[in-house]
Amino acid sequence: MIGFLSGQVIFSGGNWVILRVNDVGYRVYCVGFSAIKDNQVEVFIHDHIREDRRELYGFLEFKMLELFERLIDISGVGTKLAQKILSVGTSDDISQKIIAGDLSFLTSISGVGTKTAQKIILEMKGVLVAEEDVQIDNDAIEALMSLGYSRQDCLEVLKLVDEEDTEARIRKALNLLGSN
Repeated sequence: MIGFLSGQVIFSGGNWVILRVNDVGYRVYCVGFSAIKDNQVEVFIHDHIREDRRELYGFLEFKMLELFERLIDISGVGTKLAQKILSVGTSDDISQKIIAGDLSFLTSISGVGTKTAQKIILEMKGVLVAEEDVQIDNDAIEALMSLGYSRQDCLEVLKLVDEEDTEARIRKALNLLGSN
């Protein structure tokens, strides 16, 4: 899977670009940003593979990628709708609107009906609040998740850990997770 690309924009087509990376052109759908031809761009990538096609979605910040992946995990929210939702603001703004339960914000986005907006708020609100309450250490979370723990378990246990060093936080979290 592709996780990151850095290269020159050789063509811009609305909400996507062709990004030249080592003489290979990748078609990348831009989420939350637009790029101009000849610009150098570095993007985090969501590599979306379906039966009939493969699409790359690019993000300038990792937080936006994480929010995108949470959105597409919700039944009824596909990649195109998630792209539209994330194009209306920053990841922090959108997260705050979801945490606040701002139904009118979501329904004002083309393609988001009332039921879908309610589902997004219901399924994401708790996760986003939990993440906001804990000082997120993405390295610690990713390390713990790679060992098979769920994201929610990682967030909950890291709330109990007060070590400042990532390595120490991981060790302490593993001790706590192992005792459960």
